[in-house]
Amino acid sequence: MRSRGVQPRPGGSGPLTVRNGQQWLVAALALSSAMAIGRMPPRGARAPAVNPAPLPGAAAQGSIDHQSIPMLGDTPTAPVVALQHIANAATLGCIASPPHCPQTLTASLLAAGALAASTLGGGAMGYAFGRFTAPASDPEASRGASLPESLYALLPDEQRMQLLQIVRDCGSDTAACTAPAIHDLLETLPADVRHRIMTTLGVAQHRGSHTHGGWPSGADAAALAPALDWMDWAAALLGSVVTPAQAAFQLDLEQIAQATLEGQAGETTAAGREAAANRARFATLRELLQRDGHALQQLPFNGTTHDSFGFGTDYAGCNLMLEFSGGGAPAHTLMVLAHGDMIGAREGSSGASDNGTGLAALLALARRLGAVTLPPGVRVQLLVTDLEERGMLGAKSYAANCVQRADCPDVALNLDMIGRGDGMTLSGSDRHHLYMDGDSRALQPSAATVAPAETHLRQLLERAAADVGLRVHASPDWVMQSDHIAFQREGVPALGMNLADATDLPLERDMQQARAQLWMASDGVDWSRFEDYLEGTLEAQQAQEMDSALDEVEQARRTYLALPVSPSMTRIHNGQDQLHQVQPQRAMAALAVLEAAIDGWLQRPAA
Repeated sequence: MRSRGVQPRPGGSGPLTVRNGQQWLVAALALSSAMAIGRMPPRGARAPAVNPAPLPGAAAQGSIDHQSIPMLGDTPTAPVVALQHIANAATLGCIASPPHCPQTLTASLLAAGALAASTLGGGAMGYAFGRFTAPASDPEASRGASLPESLYALLPDEQRMQLLQIVRDCGSDTAACTAPAIHDLLETLPADVRHRIMTTLGVAQHRGSHTHGGWPSGADAAALAPALDWMDWAAALLGSVVTPAQAAFQLDLEQIAQATLEGQAGETTAAGREAAANRARFATLRELLQRDGHALQQLPFNGTTHDSFGFGTDYAGCNLMLEFSGGGAPAHTLMVLAHGDMIGAREGSSGASDNGTGLAALLALARRLGAVTLPPGVRVQLLVTDLEERGMLGAKSYAANCVQRADCPDVALNLDMIGRGDGMTLSGSDRHHLYMDGDSRALQPSAATVAPAETHLRQLLERAAADVGLRVHASPDWVMQSDHIAFQREGVPALGMNLADATDLPLERDMQQARAQLWMASDGVDWSRFEDYLEGTLEAQQAQEMDSALDEVEQARRTYLALPVSPSMTRIHNGQDQLHQVQPQRAMAALAVLEAAIDGWLQRPAA
C-alpha cells in the first residue's frame, strides 16, 4: 500500500480499513476466534442409544458410538476452545501493539494456567466420583448407556468375562480390589480397543478427525487431557459397571448357555442335539449347585406325555433340589423352582432366556440362603425340574409324590423367563384351568381356590416390585404356561412369575384360548376308530359323526394357526434364544423382588 502512496494514520490507530495491512490481519484473527465460539459444544454428554450392559457374547461393539463424551474429538470442548481464544488473543495483542507484547504474553500465560488448573481439578473430581456413575438400580431410570456402560460394551468378550470374574471375586471390597486387576486387564487389550476407550474417555481423538479448531492449530493439542493415568480412570469406571451379585448372575448364565451350545455342537440329528444339549446343561447345573458345598438331592422319575391323538411318549428325567432349614422340624416350607431343560437345539438355541435366567436366579438364591441362618422351623427348597418342555413331567412327578408323602411346601414359586420385559406377571391357582394340553384335555379342570399362603406370597412379591419400580401386569384371562400349573392341579398353593411386555399378553391370551378350543375339539373325536374311518369300514352314521368331529378339529386348527405369535414367543425355542436377548438390569430387578419377598416370608410365614 505504501508503494501506491497510501500512508497510514499517524500513531497507527483509527478505524479498520483495507488500507491498513496490519489491522487487516488483526481483523482476520478476531473473526477466526469469533467463528470458533459458534462451534463450542454443549456441556452435557451425548449418550449412545444402546441396550445397557449387554451380557458376554452379545457382540454389541458394532453399535456403540464410542465418543459418548466428546473432549478432544471431532468437536472441541469448552476448555480447548478457551485455550484457542487465549492463544489468538495473545497473537492479536502482539501484532496490534508490539511494544506491549511481553505484558500480553504474561497475561495469556496466567489465563492459560488458571484454565489448566480448573480443567485438571475437574478431571480429578470426576475421577474421584467416577465410581458413583454406575447404572441406576431402577431399570426404568435410563434408556441410554452411561459412561461406564459404554466402556464395558467396548470390551471384547474374553475381557468382558474377565471383568465380571474380577468384580464377582472381589465381592464387597470392590474399590481396593478391582482397580489394580482391571488396570492389568486393560493393558492386555488390543491397540484399537484401547484407543476407542481413550476416545470415549476424551483423552484421545478419532484418528484422522482433526477438522476443527481455531488459529493457531497447536491450540488443539492434548495438553489439557487429564493428568491421571487413563487406565486408572477406566478401571475405576469399569469396576462400578456391575455389582458383585450381577457379575455372579451373568457368569452363571454364561456358563449355562455356553454348556448348552457346546453340548449340541457334535450332534447331527435334531433329537441327538437336544438330548446332548440337555445332558451338558444338567451336568453344568449340578456342578454349579454343588460348588458352594450344598448337599444336592437328585430325584429321578419316569413320565408319559400324550399328544392330540392320545398317543403317549415315555420319558425319563431327573429333578435336582437343595434344602435350607432352620433348627428343629420344618413347620413352614417355601419352594422356589425353575425348569432346567430346553428345546430348540436343532436351531442352535442356548436356552439363555428360557430358562437360563430362572436357573441363574436359583443359583443366586442358593448363595444368599447359604450365607444366612434361617429361623427355627422354617425351610426353603430350591428345585430344578426336568422335562418342563415335555409336558411339565418333572413338576408333575414331584407334586404327585409330595402329596403322597404329605410333605408338600406351604407355597411354591415358579420362575420362568425373568430376563426381559417391561413388567412382572404373577399366575395364580385361579388361572391354571386356562391351560390345556394332551394330558389335561379330558380333565377340563376348574379354577382352584386361592389359599392364604399363596395370597401372602403374592402380596410380598407385589410390595417388593413396587419398591424397585417394577410394575405388575394385571393380565386378565392369561395364564403363564409352566411348572406351577402341575402343583396347582394337585392342590398345592403355587404362583408362576416371569417378566413380560404388556403388549405380548393379549396375543398370548388369544392363542391360549384358541389352543384350548383345539384340544377340546380333538377330545370330541373317537380316535380309536380313526383307522376304520380312513379304511371306510365305519357304518354310515358313525362315518357322519366322524366327519363332523374332524371338521370341528380342522376349523379350530385353522383358527389357532391364523393367530399372530407374540414377539416374546418368537424369541424362544429357536436360534434367537441367546445371551444378547437377556436384559441384565431387568433380571437383577426381578432378583431383587425375589430376595425381598423371601426375606419377608422368612420373617413371617403364612399360617
